[in-house]
Amino acid sequence: MKFLVQKYGGTSVGSPEKIGLVAQRIKETLAEGNSKIAVVVSAMSGETNRLVALMNEVNPDAHPRFADMVTAAGEQVTCGLLSAALQKIGVNARPFLAFQLGIKTDPSHQKARIESIDCKKLHEAWQTNDVAVVAGFQGVDDAGQITTLGRGGSDTSAVALAVAVGAEYCEINTDVDGFFTTDPRITSKARLIDRMDYESSLEMASLGSKVLHTRCVEVAAKYKLPIIVRNTFKGKENKGTMILEFNNQQKLESPVVSGVSKVDDVAKVTLNELNDDAKTVSILFEEIAKDGINVDIIVHDRHLINNKPVSNIGFTVNHSEVPKVNALLGNKSFSASYVIEENYSKVSVVGLGMRSNHGVAAKTFSTLSDHGVDIHMVSTSEIKISCLVDASEANRAVKLLHEGFCE
Repeated sequence: MKFLVQKYGGTSVGSPEKIGLVAQRIKETLAEGNSKIAVVVSAMSGETNRLVALMNEVNPDAHPRFADMVTAAGEQVTCGLLSAALQKIGVNARPFLAFQLGIKTDPSHQKARIESIDCKKLHEAWQTNDVAVVAGFQGVDDAGQITTLGRGGSDTSAVALAVAVGAEYCEINTDVDGFFTTDPRITSKARLIDRMDYESSLEMASLGSKVLHTRCVEVAAKYKLPIIVRNTFKGKENKGTMILEFNNQQKLESPVVSGVSKVDDVAKVTLNELNDDAKTVSILFEEIAKDGINVDIIVHDRHLINNKPVSNIGFTVNHSEVPKVNALLGNKSFSASYVIEENYSKVSVVGLGMRSNHGVAAKTFSTLSDHGVDIHMVSTSEIKISCLVDASEANRAVKLLHEGFCE
């Protein structure tokens, strides 16, 4: 028995008209012989932001449990609306919220992780040829409290559901055609990638490509579940991007660089002449973690001043974290001065083929420096190189690297 799990993002269900088109597409999928369909939906585009703003207006310091109860409502609305749209065109639908379906999570509000899914009610719906419409993004903990999975969590809901029912793949329907070699809005020479490995897609997702949520890729990779990303409204001609585990031959044939990504709104934090004590550095980052500050690139420079070892430490954060960093460093004494600079972007090249090809770093640095793009910090892994550049130069840097590696 083949099971199909489809997910429709916020822009795909952003209006009553679009919800009607999604319902029609589901009906066409049924006509193709796919009778066991589960559809996971996001909140309508902009709805989660509206609900978050409402909560902040009432009480910005509200318990995360209350915030989850509010923000989970967006998916509930879409779930009911799509079920009604399906009914209107003669398709039996059965809507499910997380507690009704038994999507159990840990109790970490606003960033919960799915622990189990009870598929019994799904199979009951399919026995009567109903389409199961499932509210994404939300779960329920052992205490019966509503939890949410964090922004982009509906992707994770869909992949986890596909794993639970044993689907052949998970279909993510969104407002883009799939993964591109870079953002098509930056260069018209960006190409759609037809197949991509889990590792590269995870790096691209974490480095600025907003096609998929990183945790959904992690779940898919863990269970070796293929994901197909395609445009909701482009029909069968849009094959999208398939994300799967590459075999050895596919790994050998992988391009050196699969794509170039960009993250905007990055700030650089520099601590000068910090006491060169491992404990001091440890305490610094422990305090940063306690405040929930996400640190990205880290650079550590150790040197001597008057024969005394000191360290300069630099790291990057999203600009939204700057008030937290200022508050932390301003109130704590680490025996160091600090500087926070904004208006940076992170530009990255990503590719599985980088593992077996030398000179990618050299070409990346020379491509940027030869064209006058300053590199302020660098972070590397086996399959990616990230460079911190001035925000004003970020799009030009993407074009240069895309031309050098992907055209």
